[in-house]
Amino acid sequence: LARRATEALERVACTAERELDRHADDFGLSDAKLEVLEVLCCQSERRACLHALGDELGVTRPNVTKLVDGLERGGLVERLPHPSDGRMVHAHLTPEGADLAEEAVPGRRVLMLRLWDALDDDELARLVDLLDAVAARAARAATP
Repeated sequence: LARRATEALERVACTAERELDRHADDFGLSDAKLEVLEVLCCQSERRACLHALGDELGVTRPNVTKLVDGLERGGLVERLPHPSDGRMVHAHLTPEGADLAEEAVPGRRVLMLRLWDALDDDELARLVDLLDAVAARAARAATP
């Protein structure tokens, strides 16, 4: 059963990754970069410190830096100093980034809804709880 559960999870993850990346590619982005734009759209003043952004996305600091670097090169995000801590930097959505997110994010959300439409809300909530429990146990087991 453990092998079958792992294989099923991998199939769903691969399908989701492929479809989300295909959608983001239509806008010249990876799905990871589009997700950064989506998260920034939901933040106060459309900005977040890189550390908090990485936590929200579940990626390491080097990865969030690389994502922001790419978005900055594309003019979609700019780095701004933290308003009260000079050691920290915020990623801030530019007007171009906001326009692109407004166009691309709704389609991303539709793809995610379609991926899970075979489950009703109660089933989906149970699945999320189960996966969270597995992830928490795996994280505890990995901690030395």
